[in-house]
Amino acid sequence: TALKYSTETTAKNPFADLRVRQAVAHAVNVPAILQTIMRGNAQEVSQLVSPAMRGFSADRAARPAYDPALSKALLAEAGYRDGFSFGLKCPNDRYLNDEAVCQAITGMLAQVGVKAQLDAMPVQTYWPELRADNYDMYLLGWSPGTFDAEHPIRFLAATPNDALKLGSWNFGGYSNDRIDALLPQIQSEIDEAKRQAMLDESTAILQDEVAYVPLYVQPLV
Repeated sequence: TALKYSTETTAKNPFADLRVRQAVAHAVNVPAILQTIMRGNAQEVSQLVSPAMRGFSADRAARPAYDPALSKALLAEAGYRDGFSFGLKCPNDRYLNDEAVCQAITGMLAQVGVKAQLDAMPVQTYWPELRADNYDMYLLGWSPGTFDAEHPIRFLAATPNDALKLGSWNFGGYSNDRIDALLPQIQSEIDEAKRQAMLDESTAILQDEVAYVPLYVQPLV
């Protein structure tokens, strides 16, 4: 679907292009966010679970390097040499420093020519906005209740399907046939090594497609 909060008139959604999603990932300086906003108390993360969780993919522990020059090159290659504008929705009372983090990200994206118009709001208003599709990009935190990597795949990465109760928090509508095929196997596999191999494959797909831009794990205060 087209961007809802862009000042340019275009039916095309830039984020549908992998290179644009990669550009966003390389434009966000997570170490700087952790140092200045989180005061060194958070841990950067590369996937939908932290190393403390079951199913973490050790081979995919590195997150995209902060590289604004690469971001600009990727945007130019995708046809957005002059950048574009979009809306960024964030809560201001849900996560530690959530609005400040979104403000920092807005500034970082502006440096590579991508102009985010930040709209921060109380979480009471925020969830209905996301459920109503009123965003172009959004901030979401996730704590797997099972302490297992299957949990975020089921809720955040599976193709949304109300009947099967899949993808219920996958507001971006991300969909990948292989992820959908792997999920039931991950849920039923009892051989730990085979299960981890499937989780590793899922993590690799989500990272390679930049389904999300994982940022950090916030401390428990």
